[in-house]
Amino acid sequence: MSGPQPSQPDEVNLYQTPTRWARYPLTAFDGSFERSTFLTGWLVKGVIDTKTLSHALRRLTEKWRVLAGRLESVEGTKNWQIAVPLSVLPERYRTFVLTETTSDVPLSNYISLPLPAVSDSLPQSLFLHASTPRQNLDWVTRDNPLTCWHVTHFPSRSASEPAYSCVGFARSHGVFDGIGAATVMKALVAEMRGNEWKVPLLPPEGHNPNPIIELLNRAAPSIEGVEVPYSPLGLKGSLWLVGWHLRERYWRGATHQIFVMPQECISLVVEPVKGDIRTISPDLVVTTGDVLVAWFLKVLYASGTAAETVVHCSNFANFRDLIQQAGGKSLDDYPHNAFLPLPYPTLTVQTINSTPLPELTQQLCASRHSLSLSHVAAAHHIMTTSKLTMPVHQAAQDTLVISNVSASRIFETDWSPVSSEGTICSYRFSATPNNLVFGNGVYISGRLSDGSTVLDVNLNAVRMENLARAIGELKSRLWVESV
Repeated sequence: MSGPQPSQPDEVNLYQTPTRWARYPLTAFDGSFERSTFLTGWLVKGVIDTKTLSHALRRLTEKWRVLAGRLESVEGTKNWQIAVPLSVLPERYRTFVLTETTSDVPLSNYISLPLPAVSDSLPQSLFLHASTPRQNLDWVTRDNPLTCWHVTHFPSRSASEPAYSCVGFARSHGVFDGIGAATVMKALVAEMRGNEWKVPLLPPEGHNPNPIIELLNRAAPSIEGVEVPYSPLGLKGSLWLVGWHLRERYWRGATHQIFVMPQECISLVVEPVKGDIRTISPDLVVTTGDVLVAWFLKVLYASGTAAETVVHCSNFANFRDLIQQAGGKSLDDYPHNAFLPLPYPTLTVQTINSTPLPELTQQLCASRHSLSLSHVAAAHHIMTTSKLTMPVHQAAQDTLVISNVSASRIFETDWSPVSSEGTICSYRFSATPNNLVFGNGVYISGRLSDGSTVLDVNLNAVRMENLARAIGELKSRLWVESV
C-alpha cells in the first residue's frame, strides 16, 4: 500500500474522523516511559512564521500517517497501541497541535547573549503549552494528536534588539524515542524546504504485529545469565526513587544548566585517550562518546560522594540495528522506543577515581561492544513480567544517566525555512504529571556552528561545581599551550 486510500463513495463520515485504520502494539520499551512527555526546544533568532510551519506540519502528517494517528489503550490490559488512519483525513480531524504566544518580558530576563559558557536552562514553559498531556493516559482520554508544537515569540523592542523565538516539540516518551524524534524533524525540515523525502509505507488495514516483539518471539535468544540494568521497583522502590530525586533537587541543590564545551577542550580529553587505547588494544573501536562517558564519571564523582557508594552509569543505546541483523524488519522508519542502557558494570566511587581514564574508557567501550539481542530480550522479559520497571541497576546506590543525541543532529535542525536567522541553543526537558525533575543526568545535545558541544545537565551543586571546574581547567590548559 503506497499511499492514503480514499474513502468509498458511499461512506458518510458524520464524526470527522478517518474511516479506515491500521493498528499495532507498542512494546514494554515504550510502556516504561508512559508517564513522561519528552520535549526538545530551540532558541532561534528571528520571528518564526507559524503559518508556514503549520502548512508544513499538515503536509508531513498527511504523508507520514503514523504521525497523524492516535495513542490507544488496549482494552483489558495495561498496554498501548498506535492507531494509524488510512483513509482521507477529514478537514476537522487534528493531526498535530500548534500553539503560540508572545512573551510580555524580553529574552534578557532569562538569558544573556551571546550564549555564555554556563547558563541556567530556559524555563520549560517557553517551549511547552500548559495544555500538553504529561502521560499516556492523558494523550488517550483527550484524543490528542501525537505531536505538539509550541512557539513563544520575543519581538524586537528597539532597532538594536533582534527578535527571538522559542520553538518546542513535545511528544509522549511512551511513544517516541530520541532517534524517532530526530527522524520526525528531518522529515519536517524537508517539508519546510519543499524537498522530497522517503515517506514510510502505510501498514495494512487492521491489526498488525510490532516488529520488535515479532523478531524477539521468532529468534528467542537465550536470556539465561544475561544481566541488564533494569529494576522491578514496586511501591517501596518507586517511593525510594522519587525520594532520591527529591533529595537531589531540594537538599543537594540540583539545577538544570547548559554548558558550552569548546571543541578544543573535547579534543584535549579525547585524543590522548584514543591514542593510548590504540596502543593497548588496537582492535578495539573507541568513540568520542566512550571517552566522554568515562570522563564524566571521573569528573562528577571526584568529590562529594562517599568512596564506597556503588554507581551505575545508565547510558542509553539504540538497538534498531540488532533487530535487523537478527533477521527482523528494518526499523529505519520506526519512531518508537528502541533503546536500552548499555551493560556497563557497577563501580564504586573509589574505583572510578583510582582507575586511569584510558583504562576506564576501555572497560566501558568493551561493555558497549558486548550489547546483544540477548540483552534486548532480557530487558523486554523483565519489563513484561514486572508491574513497574525502571532502567536502574539493582545493585546501584547512585545512577548517572547519560544520553548522547549529538549524532542524531536534532540540535542542528534548520528552522530558516520558517524565518529563523539561526539557532542559538537547544534544550531538553522531561515533563511529568507530578513535575518530578530527575536530578543526575548529562545529555550531550549537539554542536553549535563553531563546533562547540552543548551539554544539558541536571546535577546537584557539588557535581555541577566539579563539572564547571574540570571544563575550566581544560580551558586554562589551552590558554597556557597557546602562549
